[in-house]
Amino acid sequence: MNEQQKLTFKMALFFLIIFVFFGVIIVKEKLNVIFLPKVEKIFDEYLQDNYTSIYSSIKKNKISYKNDTFKIKLTSKENKNHYFYITYSKKKLKDTYKKDYLEGSSIISHITNEIEKDILKKTKEEAIVSIKEKLNDFPKQVQEKILQADTYSDLNLYNVEKEYIVNKWSSTEITSLILKFTNSLKENNITPKSYSFIITDANDLTKTISISNLKDDLLTEATLEKIVSDCLNNNNSELLESNEVSFKYLN
Repeated sequence: MNEQQKLTFKMALFFLIIFVFFGVIIVKEKLNVIFLPKVEKIFDEYLQDNYTSIYSSIKKNKISYKNDTFKIKLTSKENKNHYFYITYSKKKLKDTYKKDYLEGSSIISHITNEIEKDILKKTKEEAIVSIKEKLNDFPKQVQEKILQADTYSDLNLYNVEKEYIVNKWSSTEITSLILKFTNSLKENNITPKSYSFIITDANDLTKTISISNLKDDLLTEATLEKIVSDCLNNNNSELLESNEVSFKYLN
């Protein structure tokens, strides 16, 4: 076989491989379209068998296919940010109902993100928002209020965490910073259940303290300064214990 024949053979082999490769992809896509009604029926039967109580209150979104897995998103008709997924692969069905829907991971994540954006927009301050409870930890009436809310910042069920680096490691300066921030939130109708603060000494970056579970009724200058002073001095006072305020040196 001369060089020209070898080249022709290699080119033919190359085009054959390309043809087979794309042919397999096209056939696979066609098969997926053919199987789609069957998969849709499988998803529907799974929903009716396992989640009868919510079947009529959820919206079925378009089925997607990727990496040999069919996937459907089921969204609450009451709130588009409350949803879960069902997947079908290798004749096995799995879902995220417990975590995403019952416990509310999807809606709670949305709520905390929205409040963080609201705080930044209205106060020009960055903060971390968290909700300790799962959706199903709340009473039914509170769950309904959460799902029906148009805005979330006025819901009194979340914690706001704020970090500061202070030039002066004193209860007076730290108290002033905390009150400035918390008063700014109140003025903008942002009403957390509790506050947490992480304070670092600018003159000694290894010195950091976390103060947690500060409530609104403790946010008067005299009371707050006493709390901060007790925390800085590592004093588990009656004031801290009775109000369940905790502190911890992080370094």
